[in-house]
Order: sequence, then C-alpha cells, then structure tokens
Amino acid sequence: MRKYQPISALLACLSGVFCMQNVFADPNHSHQPYLLSIKLAPAFCVLNPERQKTKQCQEGYAIIVHGLWKEKNVVKEESPCTEQPPELSPVQQQVLERIMPDEEMRNKAWQRYGACTGMSAQEYFRVIMNYANKLRLPNIFKEESRDDRSFDQEYLVQEIQKININLPEKGFYLRCQTKQDKTFLTEVRVCYDKLGQFAECKAYQPNCPQLVTLRAVK
Repeated sequence: MRKYQPISALLACLSGVFCMQNVFADPNHSHQPYLLSIKLAPAFCVLNPERQKTKQCQEGYAIIVHGLWKEKNVVKEESPCTEQPPELSPVQQQVLERIMPDEEMRNKAWQRYGACTGMSAQEYFRVIMNYANKLRLPNIFKEESRDDRSFDQEYLVQEIQKININLPEKGFYLRCQTKQDKTFLTEVRVCYDKLGQFAECKAYQPNCPQLVTLRAVK
C-alpha cells in the first residue's frame, strides 16, 4: 500500500533532521489568505543552471518550499520590502533547512515576501512550517528513479486531492516550465484562508499541458 506523509515529514526524511517546530513563536497576528509555493527541486535545478551549486541541487532534495505570500498578490513584488536577512537563531535556521535548505533562497523569501506581510521573521517562517505540515504530497514526487517520467497532469491532480480530503478542487494548482521537448512539473501552489485552512485560490493559474514530466530524483 502506498504511504503518504505531510510535506514537512517528507522533507525531514530527505534531510535527516527531525521536526522541531516549537522553536518558533506562535504568530499573534490575524491571518490573511496566503499562497504556499512548493518547488520540485530536480526540475528547478535543471531549469535554473545558475542554481546548480545551491544546497537543494547539490544534496538531492526532491521537494522544497519556495515561499509564502499574500494570496491576492500572486504576482511577485517588483522590489523587496527589506534588504535585511531574517533574524533567526541558529536552531531556527537549522529547522528551516529541512524545507528551505538554501540560505540565500530563505533570505530572498523573507525579503521579497515575508517582510511584506507585516509579520516578524519568526512568525513568517512559523506560518510556513504550519502550512507545509497540513499538506500531503504523493510519494511519486520523491521516489528515486533513473529516468524522467511522464504523467497525465490530471492523474497528479487527483492523487493530491485523494490524500488531502479538505483541499478544494481549485485550492491548489500545478505550474510547469518547458525545456527543449519536455515540459517539467516545477511547482505546486496551495491556497489557505485567514484561519490557515485550505481554501479556493483567488487567482487560479495552472499552466501545465495534459502530459507533464517529473524530473528524475537521484
């Protein structure tokens, strides 16, 4: 029988670090609708050669968190809200490495998205941890394989829906990028309401064709 795990548990298995969410203070602000961006690291790495030396590309991660932003602002901000890196303790940084392994990308997520939310860095990354922990992704996204594999994107959508019973049909969507003759699944975007529960996306923007490729996880 196929087993499914929360995304944070999947990433912990990949990195060898156990869950320590309680090192982050609980956010005391009222939640707004947010969008969580999950990247499939093998495709991300092959499509972005300049990132080949980052930790997620060097150490064989399958799934990483890209960032969290206000759901109504799906388009990235033109300029960051701060130039400062997030203020986190060494222990907090270690915890985050499970799902956001590269420090430069963590910093950019905070500067471009987190600092724009009105939350502190601790609050922002705690929300990311909480939201990621609600989500389950099929093991097919992290199974090791020698070769790239092609799937009907509807099959992948159904697999995600099957294991997230409270996730609305339009509460998530897939994003793809094409290189040469292959269209790779690169991202899963998931929407949350003001209470941190799954919700329909205000801007539903899937762009994958019927047939998509999962980059080999080695």
